[in-house]
Amino acid sequence: MNNVRKITILSVLIALNIILGKLSFGPEFAKVNLGFIALIISGFLYGSRATLVVAGLANVLTFTLLGNGTFSFWFLIPALLAGATYGLLDKPTWIRIILVNVVVMVGISFILNTWLIAAIYHLDYSALLSVRIIKMIVSLLFQIILSFILLRNRVFQQFKDKLTMNVW
Repeated sequence: MNNVRKITILSVLIALNIILGKLSFGPEFAKVNLGFIALIISGFLYGSRATLVVAGLANVLTFTLLGNGTFSFWFLIPALLAGATYGLLDKPTWIRIILVNVVVMVGISFILNTWLIAAIYHLDYSALLSVRIIKMIVSLLFQIILSFILLRNRVFQQFKDKLTMNVW
């Protein structure tokens, strides 16, 4: 594949992740963030390594350019892990879609991010878990459904086929 095309598409996905990361919906206790959509697409098109880079750069750019709080290297680690995990969606099946989203939402977002928040800000880990569990469940269900709709869509598969065959 043409490297310029790949870098261009990955750059667009980084920008899309930043923009969609600003969009969320739902009540305050169960807000669903849409930034994951760009990572799912990146994982589907390019695999784990590229999606790890997309997630990492989007995380750093969000904090440095948009000033969303204070940047912490510790929160970059879960972003990189999530990116690498979403990269496993390069061959999406029901099982992969469910497992990848469970690992990202439960393992990385719910458990690891909550632990980091508790450790860095000296908060009670158990209390944070109980507050974040509803958001995690709602987000997990939404992400599984949307991942399946996107990744099993014929248009996305045709786009991926064109990218890999250099038809353009």
